[in-house]
Amino acid sequence: MRESQPSWFAVYTKPRQEQVALENLERQDFRCFLPMAVNPYQRRSERGRRVEPLFPRYLFLNAAPDQQSLGPVRSTRGVATLVRFGAELARLPETVIEMIHHRRNPETGLVELDPVPVEPGDRVKVFDGPLAGLEGIFRERKGETRALLLASLLGTESTLEVDALLLQKLA
Repeated sequence: MRESQPSWFAVYTKPRQEQVALENLERQDFRCFLPMAVNPYQRRSERGRRVEPLFPRYLFLNAAPDQQSLGPVRSTRGVATLVRFGAELARLPETVIEMIHHRRNPETGLVELDPVPVEPGDRVKVFDGPLAGLEGIFRERKGETRALLLASLLGTESTLEVDALLLQKLA
C-alpha cells in the first residue's frame, strides 16, 4: 500500500477519554471518526438508553503517514497509543469504516444497538429482577423491550415473557 494514500488507523485511548482524544486530534488537523451508539441499559428499577462509544477506548484516524506525521498522536491528550501489529501500525480497510457508517441512523448519526443480541434457540440467563438467575432458551422478541423465554419453572417447561434488557447470552 502506498504511503501517500490516506489509511484508517485505530487509536487506543485512555479510559473514558475518547471524546478528549477526538477533540485534541481534530485540533491538530487529523481526520477522525468516533462511532457512537445508543445502548439500552437496565439497573435495578432504572431503565434507559445512553449514548457511548461503539468501541470503548477506540477511535479511528485517517491520515497519509508520508504527508502528516503520526508522531504527535501518541502524545496527544486522551490517547494511550496507536494500535500496532508488531512494529507496523494496524491499518483498517476502508470497508470497515463504511460498514460502521452504513449502520448509523441518518438522522442522529448514532448506531442503534439491539437490546437482545441473541438468536432464537440461544441459551440465556436473566441477570436482574425477580427472575434473576433463571436460565432458559430464547424463543423470540415481543415488541422492542420484551422477549419470550422457554424455562423450566417448578418442574414444568413454561414460556415466560421477560424484559429483554435483563437477558444475557450464555456461552
